[in-house]
Amino acid sequence: MRVVALIFMVLAFLVGGGCAGLLKVNIDSRTEGLDYSLLEKIQKEIDDLKKEGVDITKIEDPQIKENLEILEKAPAKWKVSSAGIVGMVLSLLAFVMVIFAFMKKELVTKLSLLVAGLAILLWIITPDIEAGTFSGANPKSIATIALVGLLIASGCAFMSYKLYLKKSQAIS
Repeated sequence: MRVVALIFMVLAFLVGGGCAGLLKVNIDSRTEGLDYSLLEKIQKEIDDLKKEGVDITKIEDPQIKENLEILEKAPAKWKVSSAGIVGMVLSLLAFVMVIFAFMKKELVTKLSLLVAGLAILLWIITPDIEAGTFSGANPKSIATIALVGLLIASGCAFMSYKLYLKKSQAIS
């Protein structure tokens, strides 16, 4: 039974870890032309208008409407920068978890919980960027695939160690 858990763990890691590792490349390709200094300037102009008491929803100025659309579509800067890093760290930790599961180390139980928690965190902080014509998959969809794959891999790693303990206690 442990062998089956290890096989599922490796397959799920290949899918989930690969998606988590490639998430940074996907996000970077989608936000390539996005200038956050310009977005900060636009946000400051809109905040100034709000302070003056101007209702920006009723303004007919096409420039302000375009600026509002740009702000709505742009993901938060912290999400763009942190999601890719968390994905790469998560992929590395999942790889270490797989190795420790084969080595039958007790640390695999803690690593599997850490990987599961980080996978959930990654899914939460990944920005939902609309797909363009030639841009590929949505980062949120990739994070969802990584979440499912790494949760399965974590569960299988956890169970493989528990099955090893059960078998070693049954023999003695």
